[in-house]
Amino acid sequence: MNTPGLRNILILMGGLFIAGCTTTVPVVPHAIRCELGPKLKAYRCAEPKPLPQDATFQTLVDTMLSDRQALRECNLSANALRNSINKCNQATDDFNKKIDELNESNAKH
Repeated sequence: MNTPGLRNILILMGGLFIAGCTTTVPVVPHAIRCELGPKLKAYRCAEPKPLPQDATFQTLVDTMLSDRQALRECNLSANALRNSINKCNQATDDFNKKIDELNESNAKH
C-alpha cells in the first residue's frame, strides 16, 4: 500500500503539522505620533494693525473690531489644530497599546 499518492499525502500532512506548530507573526512596529511641521510651529497670529497719527474715532473702532475678529479667528484655528493633534496622538497611543498586546501574546506562543 505504498502508493505515491499516499506518500504525498503523508508528506503534506507532516508539513502542515510542522507549519501549524511554528506559526509566527512578525513584530509590528509602533505607529508614529502626530507632530507639527516646522511651518505650523512657526505660524503666529497676525499683529494688531497700526493706527495712523490722524486716526478718527471711527477708524480706531473699526481697527479695534478688525483686530479682535482676527484674534478670535486665529484662536479658533489654533484650538482646532491643537485638538486635532491631541486626538491624533490619543488614537496613535491606543493603536500602539493594541500592537504591544499583540506582540506580547505572540511572544508567549
